[in-house]
Amino acid sequence: MQVLSSVAINALLFASLILVVGVPVLYMTQSDPQDRRNGEIKKIEIIGGVWFHLVLINGLLDFFV
Repeated sequence: MQVLSSVAINALLFASLILVVGVPVLYMTQSDPQDRRNGEIKKIEIIGGVWFHLVLINGLLDFFV
């Protein structure tokens, strides 16, 4: 269980790094800033969703470890 928790924590750290670096880059390189449903915004939403689920998984694993 400790190994699983360690993997989840490292995945969360990596996803946080991608969010901190990737979101401003994706936001600034939008092809059409007026369109709120362009590809860059969808990528930001997907990365945010992955990060949120990793936080939930870490919370559940922390309860068991």
